[in-house]
Amino acid sequence: MKHCVIASTALLTVSPALAQQVVVDGTAEAAYGNAIFEQAIGTGFGNATDGFRGGPCNGSELDGAFGIIDTAGGYLYVVLAGNLETNFNKLDVFVDCAPGGQNAVRSDNPDVDFNGLNRMGADTVNNLPGLKFDAGFEADGYLTCTIGGTPSTLYASVAQMLSAGGGTGGYLGSSVADPTTGATLIDNPALGVQVSMDNSNVGGVDGSNGGASSGAGVRTGIEMRIPLALLGYTGGPIKVCAFINGNGHDYASNQFLGGLPLGSQNLGGDGAGGYFGGFPAALRFDLGQIPGDQFFTIGGQAPNPCPTDLDGDQQTGGADLGILLGAWGACGATCATDLDGDGFTGGSDLGTLLGAWGLCP
Repeated sequence: MKHCVIASTALLTVSPALAQQVVVDGTAEAAYGNAIFEQAIGTGFGNATDGFRGGPCNGSELDGAFGIIDTAGGYLYVVLAGNLETNFNKLDVFVDCAPGGQNAVRSDNPDVDFNGLNRMGADTVNNLPGLKFDAGFEADGYLTCTIGGTPSTLYASVAQMLSAGGGTGGYLGSSVADPTTGATLIDNPALGVQVSMDNSNVGGVDGSNGGASSGAGVRTGIEMRIPLALLGYTGGPIKVCAFINGNGHDYASNQFLGGLPLGSQNLGGDGAGGYFGGFPAALRFDLGQIPGDQFFTIGGQAPNPCPTDLDGDQQTGGADLGILLGAWGACGATCATDLDGDGFTGGSDLGTLLGAWGLCP
């Protein structure tokens, strides 16, 4: 286990215009910048080869991590690029953003997703350990989502993780098709949380179950917007541990962001592929005993405040318009003129550029 916190000197207050640059639709737009972390091992939970935007999908993989701390708007934005199989596998996301929290998951947290969070916690009655994070990672918040059924429907829940247990949490809802973007979207206005999924990726890592592979270039997957106030954010970088779990939150895959070492297969319940089940202590492994950090850090890198400034002159104007029009059509995964991250330079990108016309923030 190594522990490294990226310095926060580059952490910036994001312009209020970020809401015009980022739409929660399962895509890491240009405003997210480059991936913070890219997966390096093949998935043990099925390679996604037939993904569709709102599902179905035949594999679960986590290819890359993107994030923005929007201190001006009051939100944390995260994109976990990849896929979630439409068999009710779980994506479990833990956030460390304030003093205190839980390095070892407790079993007296809020009851969310059929008590799935507490199922990963320690069994104090029988003196059995639960899931434990790397040293220096103490989860303050938790979000989980899953997708399945016909038609494919996304479900999500959120919870606080207080040092002494308890706290608040609950069900966020099920997805509907966003009428503007067509994305699979959960929008909970009471809590201010949004979760969206674009399950269309067929690139990224392969199904070699721990073999060398690469998630580079994937910018679609699960996107979430969480109010910083809900997380109890106190400033500085934010650490995130995310992984694919079984449909009972009781069998961890090898798809972690940050990643597991080369050759790592599914951790299961005991960290070596075995299954415990039961409640609690369904997961009984310590990530601190695994080489590397099984989390990534948001905030050591500044988001791009002006992605429409294609020529770098600190304004969006005629020269940028010419560059965009000259690149019209299909382009690569890192094409600067593809402002909405859909693999094409087209009308949506033109609208974004025209809407940002003038001096950059």
